Amino acid sequence: MKRLHLSLILLVLFMPLRAQEFDGMTEKGIRAIMAKDFPGLTPDNLVRNDIHRYLKYHSADNNETWLIFLDDKDRCKGTRITYSIGLYDTKVSELNKKYRSEKDGKWSYTMGRELITVEVKRDVWFFTVTHERTHKK
Repeated sequence: MKRLHLSLILLVLFMPLRAQEFDGMTEKGIRAIMAKDFPGLTPDNLVRNDIHRYLKYHSADNNETWLIFLDDKDRCKGTRITYSIGLYDTKVSELNKKYRSEKDGKWSYTMGRELITVEVKRDVWFFTVTHERTHKK
């Protein structure tokens, strides 16, 4: 059991922040990428929301949860990933390397004609990384 737990921790630590790849993708395409590139995350189809459409994935150890929000055309309009606080420094370092820093806890990048903002919100036991389309250029 300890070996499995250690393997999952290492998998999460070395998993890059790749939520930006989903922006504008269809639900089918997102599911295919999640199955191929994120085998340590399990889809959670038990939760339903009548107001917001989203796909939910979580790690076996519950140190990571992904919510991939879909618009009315079943295309990704944003992603929110919740991580255990122990991964904070690693994930912020990844954000600093990949994106343009706007101010403390915020980054941005462009994807095609879309401006994507990334925001990190830290809590005591967890933190969230939110990727969201802000407007078209």
